[in-house]
Amino acid sequence: MSIQPRILSALRPQFRYARVALPSRSRPMSLLPQAAKAGFSSSVLHRKDQPKAAHPSKHESRPLRSGEPVAEHVKEDESKRAGLPEEPMEGPPPLYSSATSHHLDRGPIAPLAALSAHELFFLKNRTILITGGGRGLGLTIAHACLESGASVRCMDLLPEPSQPQWKLAEDLARSKGLQISYHQLDVTDQDQVHQVFSDLFATNSQETPHQPIRGLFTSAGIQIMMSALDYSTEKFRKVIDVDLTGTFLCAQAFAKEWFKRHPDMDGRAGMEGASIAMTGSMSGHIANLGIECAAYNASKAGVNQLAKNLALEWSKKGIRVNTLSPGYIRTALTAAQLEEKPELNKIWLQGSLLGRLSTPDEFRGPVLYLLSDASSFMTGSDLLVDGGHCAT
Repeated sequence: MSIQPRILSALRPQFRYARVALPSRSRPMSLLPQAAKAGFSSSVLHRKDQPKAAHPSKHESRPLRSGEPVAEHVKEDESKRAGLPEEPMEGPPPLYSSATSHHLDRGPIAPLAALSAHELFFLKNRTILITGGGRGLGLTIAHACLESGASVRCMDLLPEPSQPQWKLAEDLARSKGLQISYHQLDVTDQDQVHQVFSDLFATNSQETPHQPIRGLFTSAGIQIMMSALDYSTEKFRKVIDVDLTGTFLCAQAFAKEWFKRHPDMDGRAGMEGASIAMTGSMSGHIANLGIECAAYNASKAGVNQLAKNLALEWSKKGIRVNTLSPGYIRTALTAAQLEEKPELNKIWLQGSLLGRLSTPDEFRGPVLYLLSDASSFMTGSDLLVDGGHCAT
């Protein structure tokens, strides 16, 4: 006996109900077959056991999937409140642990509620480490960290930092009762990197325990512009080693020293967590018109992705990791490039929605944001500051 008639017989009622028209003014819901009513979603038929949406309004509770615009249920009666309280809870937040990862019974955790808005960006009572801090963007950020109340330890391959900018930084530190020091470092040498970072953490603990190391900004990098067809293995690896591997080694050394001293830190904002801000680039997102720099762009794309993975591994242990992706910056290097290839100026300006290049000082705010408690809920992200170049 064939089973096909049985299958059709079982499906026939569903086909019949699927053909029933939706209710309208000409055909009230009460006239529909009972089985057809059961087939409608909860946006049409309200069941008694359907979950109700909690909202402070004068309206009756409605099903979560009622289909009605939320805007029609705005707060019209302030005496009716539901959900989490809007004001931060008082007192210290509960400690995180694997057994208490959800704190719904304690309300929202708001360790920063006591800080005013401008205090969120302060770096006082902490020390920031900066690679590539002997000149350029790194040294500019060193000035900004000092202005925000942090002591600074700068590292670079240069035998001596660039003058007169370094002298100005020393004068600023002295006037604010802070410290700034310079340390020569090859970021591609793992042994040297770990030794320098170990020494810095140890020295800082002894000399300035009231200003613990809580931040790292990596800006050491190089650029080699040439056709991809002409790259030698040595030159390609050099760019990758400095820009990507060097960034990783410094972040790794920082994290090892941090975890050694904070084995139980959970990294909540305002609770002595640390922040790593890596210098990526808009070139990690796009190919740059007018210049050939495959190795550099690949290295910066790697930095952006590296930060996401380190954030995955370290954020719950007390270290947030993010990247800053600048657009074109008017520096001595870009000035030389524009002098060599004047046509680049028109190409670069056309790509900027602001119609200009940036200057190093315009990245002080973004970096302070990443290093400070203002970015407390930000990790594994890329802050793209490119004048709109990547928007088109």
